[in-house]
Amino acid sequence: MTQTLQSIYAFNQFIQSNELAVIHVMRDHCSVCHAVLPQLQDLLQEYPFAKLGVVNQSHVEEIAGELSIFTVPVDLIFLNGKEMHRQGRFIDMQSFEHQLKLMHDSLK
Repeated sequence: MTQTLQSIYAFNQFIQSNELAVIHVMRDHCSVCHAVLPQLQDLLQEYPFAKLGVVNQSHVEEIAGELSIFTVPVDLIFLNGKEMHRQGRFIDMQSFEHQLKLMHDSLK
């Protein structure tokens, strides 16, 4: 299930309250962002410990400064509140899944 995060506070609460959190940062008129999101949603169905949060930078502009983001989309994996993996602009889903699997398996 995807959770929309509409503030920095909601973002911080999400990564602190989920052991394994995947964050997708996007913008309104970004076709790549909108194409990657369903791929992430499908991928995360195979990883029950991972929770997906989506931040729309068009609505939460300060997320760029919080995460040092210069382009979108950006997909991040947080383990126990700490950023462990980041991909931006061109998302390599195989590499992303490999990193996610390693972290997911560490929680079993």
